[in-house]
Order: sequence, then C-alpha cells, then structure tokens
Amino acid sequence: MAKVQLTVVSNSSPLIYLAKVGRLNLIKDVYGRVWIPEAVFYEVVTQGKALGIPEASIVEEAVNQWIFKEEIRPEIAYEYGFLDENERIGPGERQALKLCKQLNADLFIADDKEARRVAGILKIKTLGTCGILIQACKQGLVSSEDAEEILNDLIKAGFRIDLILYRRVIKELSRP
Repeated sequence: MAKVQLTVVSNSSPLIYLAKVGRLNLIKDVYGRVWIPEAVFYEVVTQGKALGIPEASIVEEAVNQWIFKEEIRPEIAYEYGFLDENERIGPGERQALKLCKQLNADLFIADDKEARRVAGILKIKTLGTCGILIQACKQGLVSSEDAEEILNDLIKAGFRIDLILYRRVIKELSRP
C-alpha cells in the first residue's frame, strides 16, 4: 500500500536540533518532504551560517531536495496578519503558521509551547521533535533503543524537555 503524502510545515528548532545530532534525515524518512517559510530559512540557514553554526549547512543541503522553501502569499499574510501581534512567538513561527494555512498543512512541526497553542486555536495539528522520534520508532525506522539514544543526544545538544515529558516519551518508545 502506498504511503499517504502529508503536507508538513516545520519550524526552526526541530530542523536545528535534529541536524545537531546528525539525524535531520528522520524528518525526511517519516514525512518525505517538508515546507518552510522564508523566515525559518533565514533563522536556520542564513543566520546560522553567519554565526558559523555547522547545522546551517546541513539544513541548507536538504533545501530543494526534500525541504522546500515557500513564500507567504500576500492575501494569506493579510488574512493572518493578527499573528504578527503575538510577541510571544517569533517571526519564523508566525510565518510557519501562515504557511500551514496557505498550504492547508496536515501537520506543523514545532517545539515552542506558544506556537503550538496558537496552532491549536487555528486548528492546525502539531507535533514536536519528540513526536518525530516516536513516529520514526513506530514506523520501524529506528529501534526504541536508538530513539532513546537520539533523545538523550538531543538533550546533550541543548534540547530542552521537562522530566514528565521525557518519561512519557521513553514510555511511548518502549511500546510495541
């Protein structure tokens, strides 16, 4: 049976952290392709390269292969312009939410709590970096042991996760 192609939009942090631990390919392996707005490209690649961050080049290599940059159409920018008033989310998250609406995305990959809260209000389904690990494990792309090791590598690389969520993820990874 053919795999259903979902329309997936990503924010910066999942791309950055999975690239940091050498596992950016998990997003591609789970979802096939991903869309990002200009502001996410700027945050991850342009600013990252200017700061000498190696992950920036890793993400840049995937652009136009399986990560696709998309501009926000003026009518969408106008319709969802109210998002620009929310100072609790950054420009990348605001553009990513607009892109979700523009593409009628099935999924928004984001770790930021406020961005996920706003996505919920906009009826956009979200998943974070931990959810990608769980999906990869469920699809047999990585073993539960490998997924747990990747999670621990993410934490060592600066990924923030509270203990309650960490335990929930570990428990989910160990389910058959």
